[in-house]
Order: sequence, then C-alpha cells, then structure tokens
Amino acid sequence: GRRYDYVIALRAVETIDFMTARWARLPYDFLEHVSLRIINEVDGISRVTYDISGKPPATIEWE
Repeated sequence: GRRYDYVIALRAVETIDFMTARWARLPYDFLEHVSLRIINEVDGISRVTYDISGKPPATIEWE
C-alpha cells in the first residue's frame, strides 16, 4: 500500500572558505546505492532527495 513516511535530504558540497560552495557532483551509482540503503534500512523513511543548491543563495547547513 501507499506509505506516508518521512523524506530525508542528502547534501554534499565542495568549498574552500565556507563563504561559497558548490554542490558535489556525486556519481549516480553511488547516490542510488545510498538511497536504497537508507530506504531499506531506516524505519520511517520512504524517500531520499539530493540537494543541488549552491551557496549562495542557500546555506551549507539547513535552517
């Protein structure tokens, strides 16, 4: 049946000074592997997203 569980967001960035950052271009195979493990092994998670926002405008940490 349909599941209404939580969503988890992955965020990986590359930065030198933490004033600016760009999202890390991780391989699709790696993201798929991590996503499947999280969904299958963490109770209450039904979706995994990958945040590709840079800084600015986003912050490195989620607020």
